[in-house]
Amino acid sequence: MKRKSLLWQLFVSLSVVQTVVLFFAFGGLLYLLLDGRNTYISDGVIKTAAQAVRTSPAGLSIEHTERLEDLRRQYPSFWLMVADADGHSARYGNPPSYYTELSQQLAWIGPSEIHAYEERAPYGVRIDVKKVDGRRIHIMTGGASRDDLGRWVAVVSGVVSPIVSVPLILSTLVIAPLLIWRSMAGVRKLAQSAAAIDLSHRAVQLELDTVPREIRPLVAAFNEAIDRLRTTYVARDQFLRDAAHELRLPIAVLMARIDTMPKGPDKALLRADVSRLATLAEQLLDLQRIQAQGVQRTPVNLCEVARDVASDVAPLASAQGYCLEVDAPDDPVWVSAEPLSLGRVVTNLVQNAVVHGGGAGTISLRVVAPNTLRVCDQGPGVAEQDRERIFEPFYRAQTGDPGHGLGLHLALELVRRQNGHITVENLAEGGACFAVTFEALSQPQLPAPEPA
Repeated sequence: MKRKSLLWQLFVSLSVVQTVVLFFAFGGLLYLLLDGRNTYISDGVIKTAAQAVRTSPAGLSIEHTERLEDLRRQYPSFWLMVADADGHSARYGNPPSYYTELSQQLAWIGPSEIHAYEERAPYGVRIDVKKVDGRRIHIMTGGASRDDLGRWVAVVSGVVSPIVSVPLILSTLVIAPLLIWRSMAGVRKLAQSAAAIDLSHRAVQLELDTVPREIRPLVAAFNEAIDRLRTTYVARDQFLRDAAHELRLPIAVLMARIDTMPKGPDKALLRADVSRLATLAEQLLDLQRIQAQGVQRTPVNLCEVARDVASDVAPLASAQGYCLEVDAPDDPVWVSAEPLSLGRVVTNLVQNAVVHGGGAGTISLRVVAPNTLRVCDQGPGVAEQDRERIFEPFYRAQTGDPGHGLGLHLALELVRRQNGHITVENLAEGGACFAVTFEALSQPQLPAPEPA
């Protein structure tokens, strides 16, 4: 399902509302103007009158232009009076006597209108001000009022369009989206904060002050859910830590009793099973330890780590039918890492190769300058759909091989906490190859030896 944009929804909703409001405003204004059958003098009459005005140093005059005569024929009672600020005036037609006194003050009256009912149309007057030959001319016309529906639609459109429509359209298309986008800034910042939440940090919560009041209940509920999840994680971590500690003693007792058994295939199988159980307990403890504590990085020689791990796990690999080999240069390959954590990473990768390498072939540890260590086997490799998920805790690919899904996750966490990277790929000749990369050190500053 396509996700809807809140910004787009607000924009469309606002546009629809403004369109409806404009429609009803247009209709309402039209209804009010038509009610009572008021009359109105159009802009065309004023324009025709202004074009007939002539100015001279001696005063004003009105030329009987063809358009003016056509207007007089259309409206027999049409009349026109003009005046300027210098006291000059002129008239055309027969203005009613009741407007004589008003005409004497025409030069001081601004644009205005006097509407009349239909039966008294000649009473309708319109006064406007135009520039003629650079002079300000006050024009008063009457006797040319109209009351048909088409005229009123034009009148309402002329009033509504520039005064209401243009600002409304501009606000809808330009101002409204900008305001909506700005109001959503707090929500965008909130989304970034939510994406960066780490449940291992207990004090981290989403801020309420940066979001609109309507969204605060949702943010508050999210914070409460985070607190509950964090409490659950703490309880789970405590349980795993306690369980791992409690398993140590029975595992040690089992191992001791297995050692007293006579040699045979059963003894080897039992020892392998108990070793896996011991490894699981240690992995659980390591997982809880790295989540509670940081790592202190120091210069570490990858070649030395590879040889030490190979020496430790060689008996296990040999017992499972593998040949273990180390390919490392004679010169040190220095990286910035925590020695114990780095050793655990390599050990977990080798143990993973022992479990999933097919039970035969060679497991190789290869150090590649300047900062990479590769652990490869000759097994079936890792399926494409599993290459990302094998690093998730307790995830096991559908291979039927033993394991608990913690070794690779633990290795990934340890590598990340040392600013390193771990990747996996399938080799062309067969098998999986894990590559671990750390920050390279060209000239490590080793601790100074203590004085004798």
